[in-house]
Amino acid sequence: MPPRSKADLIPVWSVSEMRRKLVDWMKARSWKPLPHQLAMWDSMDRGESGLLQMPTGAGKTYAAFFGLLPHLGTGENGLLLLYITPLRALTRDLEKSIRLPCDELNLPILIETRTGDTKASVRAKQRKRLPHILLTTPESLALLLSYSDATQLFKHLKAVVVDEWHELMGSKRGSLLELNLARLRRFNPKLQSWALSATIHNAEEAAETIVGQNITPRLITGERNRKISIRTLLPDGDDNLPWAGHLGLRMLPKVLAELDPKESSLLFTNTRSQAERWYEALLLSRPDWSDILAIHHGSIELKERERVENGVKTGTIRFVVCTASLDLGVDFPEVDKVYQIGSPKQIARLMQRAGRSAHAPGKTSQLVFVPTHALELLEIVAAKEAVGQAQIEARSPLKKPLDVLAQHIVSSALAAGFYPDELYAEVTSAYSYRTLSRDEFDWALAFVRDGSGTLKAYPQYCKIVLDGKRYVVTDRKIEIRHRQNLGTIVSDASMLVKLGRGKTLGTIDESFLAKMKKGESFLFSGRWLELIAIRDLTAYVRLAKKTYGHVSVWSGTSLPWSPILSSRLRDLAGFIADGHEFESQTIPELKALQPIIDAQKHISAWPHTDATLIEFVQSREGTHIFFYPFDGRQTHEGLGLLITTRLNRMKPMTCVVAVNDYGLEIVCSKPIEPRDIDWMSLLCLEGWQADVEGGLNTGELEKRQFRAIARIAGLVLQNVPGAAKSTRQIQTSSSLLYDVFARFDPTNLLLKQARNEVLEGHFDKERLERALKRIRDGRKEVKMLEIFSPLGFPLFLERTSVKLSSESSGERIEQAKLEWQKAFQQKYGAKPLPSTGEKPSTGTRKKR
Repeated sequence: MPPRSKADLIPVWSVSEMRRKLVDWMKARSWKPLPHQLAMWDSMDRGESGLLQMPTGAGKTYAAFFGLLPHLGTGENGLLLLYITPLRALTRDLEKSIRLPCDELNLPILIETRTGDTKASVRAKQRKRLPHILLTTPESLALLLSYSDATQLFKHLKAVVVDEWHELMGSKRGSLLELNLARLRRFNPKLQSWALSATIHNAEEAAETIVGQNITPRLITGERNRKISIRTLLPDGDDNLPWAGHLGLRMLPKVLAELDPKESSLLFTNTRSQAERWYEALLLSRPDWSDILAIHHGSIELKERERVENGVKTGTIRFVVCTASLDLGVDFPEVDKVYQIGSPKQIARLMQRAGRSAHAPGKTSQLVFVPTHALELLEIVAAKEAVGQAQIEARSPLKKPLDVLAQHIVSSALAAGFYPDELYAEVTSAYSYRTLSRDEFDWALAFVRDGSGTLKAYPQYCKIVLDGKRYVVTDRKIEIRHRQNLGTIVSDASMLVKLGRGKTLGTIDESFLAKMKKGESFLFSGRWLELIAIRDLTAYVRLAKKTYGHVSVWSGTSLPWSPILSSRLRDLAGFIADGHEFESQTIPELKALQPIIDAQKHISAWPHTDATLIEFVQSREGTHIFFYPFDGRQTHEGLGLLITTRLNRMKPMTCVVAVNDYGLEIVCSKPIEPRDIDWMSLLCLEGWQADVEGGLNTGELEKRQFRAIARIAGLVLQNVPGAAKSTRQIQTSSSLLYDVFARFDPTNLLLKQARNEVLEGHFDKERLERALKRIRDGRKEVKMLEIFSPLGFPLFLERTSVKLSSESSGERIEQAKLEWQKAFQQKYGAKPLPSTGEKPSTGTRKKR
């Protein structure tokens, strides 16, 4: 590596002198060091490692940087301080924050970023010599550590700071980063490792995860929560909320009345499609806001996202409809208010988004909740109580994912090779791999050496070779392909969306565009676009003359309810069931929900905390059985599979399942009554996991999960020099490999990992078992009904809207609403409730 010039050498200064300059710099801005900042500086002066846990906007950046900067004045060159962030966008804001005091104090410190967006020429220079301070992502760090001169590049590194650790921990990105931090600690055993995190429940474990084994971490916390003011927008008068739906556009007039250009606001949605619909609706209602209204989500082109972010900071953009793309650390001190459209599902997400407003220490965040259907009013009451009592979800690290380990082994072989005993000791020093057995490590090593024997005849799977006692990579093609596919972020293949031959607008799922024909229109990036042609994974479009057609849809998983929110909701349901009408009238959200509560009690009952409400209804379809565990969609899917499997064992028949966050519906093709069911056998714990697997197409789900595992482990390459694979090609390749392993290598540990990830990730195995035990041991309140209850009707809508894909689905559901209202009036002689459901989105907009 070429030596730095004298101008590149960092000067020598004393720790106390530099700390004094930094404190004076803060005083010049009328700031003073906060207690948690002083505590962190003191800990860093002692050479400790650990975690700083503080709410969003509490000054974590300067707590870390001002603690470490005084220790960098050693007269050395090369990389001294490494900052790691989960998102590329965060590096830009972080660089500005740490560059500001350095520039104003005239400190000759080289500060640079290195991400996938960094120019190739800059990355090439960084390969020869790194700056004093580098801001990067986990993937870019992994890439740097895969080169043979990594030891030289990082030999002077003194400290690593990982920002937003709560977002990385518990993911495979976090596991890969843990392995690479273990590598850096081998280079320098005195390396300081610090993580910055928003408030999480298991802070001690998070601290242990960042420092690795055999190091006692320091945990620094301040006030548990910053002040958050939460208010709910409620409909006026008889304009009740729908019983089902997810868009929330019925609340558009209320939101429009609230928005004021004098106040900068972020409007968070839970999906990109929902963001597109809300942006369009706002723009149609207020075309005069076209210059101050914007949309921001992860599929929009980077330059456009940067334009929006800068517009918010400068005040030229006043309203942004956004998704999780703005959840994390991009600092918006000028944002006055945050709107959350629909349930955030998790307390930590609610607090994170609220913290985007008044993003500075000591200020009160303002959040306005916009419900998309009536039952979400329960969720916001439960969430507000949890926020008030600082009940935050835990983020648990993964347990030794072998696909990540396989990738890391190849990277280690590329980086000047490794000796197995040394690498095993290094890997098991990472917290997530502390229980990795030597047999498991040896299996992973054999897997990348010769495909664990099964794939030995195929050179592309024989990635590492033994050179004496050291494993290395000798095939140049394997080296190139590995680096091009390095990382753990996997998603379905995306297509670029280009406006004619001009600028790129962003990316969209290949599966969505595959269903469209030339000349059809779709809503994307806030515009109606007409599809011209698709070539080489690029969709060429032009601005559409017609403003109707398809609404862009992206693949993804539903946000699960957190266990804390579920528990709070069950307690709240019990509060309502016990008849606390007077107290509930003092809570605006429950007062607005009262007509539905009354109707539910009139027709059936309201769920109790210590009981599970079960309803039976007969219809032309068969017998409908409704359960209301209030445990979230994910858990209810598992319960539905378990119960249908066991019902079929008792009485062979066809069963169809529908779920939402509040309960599940099972439609049986044959008549069945409560007395026909052996409830102890139906809900017993013995053999529950086998029964869930028996009721599930586990092979297909495991294949889908194996697809992601195969990409990370390097079995399937998404990025190939000169070409990119389509989703169909990747599916075919991974499916063939799955079948080969299932037939010829059934004990393959990656197959076992796929199975465990389905049960733990798709259904949350431990939570499902707890829910089953609670239902089994608790009281079961069984009701025989003649019509669907208000809690059951949304489940009917859920099932109907999934089964029907044409425009007639809306008509069918409207007809079902009218039939329900008529039956309610005939049966109970009461005025039917308005608005039983919001018309489901079919992904298509009709002509206006």
